[in-house]
Amino acid sequence: MNIHIEVIDHDQQRYDTCGDWWFDKGGDLQIKVSDTGNWQLNFLVARHELDEAILCYRNGVGQDSVDKYDLAHPEAGSDDFSANPDAPYYQYHNDALASEWQMARLLGVDWIKYGQALEKVGWRKKDGDEAVTGR
Repeated sequence: MNIHIEVIDHDQQRYDTCGDWWFDKGGDLQIKVSDTGNWQLNFLVARHELDEAILCYRNGVGQDSVDKYDLAHPEAGSDDFSANPDAPYYQYHNDALASEWQMARLLGVDWIKYGQALEKVGWRKKDGDEAVTGR
């Protein structure tokens, strides 16, 4: 499997998310990240997507079920670790989110400001959330 990560304009995403992943017909992992204008923030979104995709792949959670859930639940992707427990990728999203948070801390990225930057590219937080990430 090859892994391809690309930073794109938010309006080029398949749906309203700042990070997206899927496996193409050749079995390669494709990751698209909405450009925040900051390489560290783009990296954090890409890291989250990579971790989540690999955990889903490893544990038999198919892309079709993830896409179906995300498209039916536009509120999915919150940074609230208890959010969306009915999502087929619930545990793997949370594991990726924990790693993303840790990497943000190691890079000196303020988690709240990170969420605000993601909102500016088009991703909207749910009421009460302080920050959000992609998928």
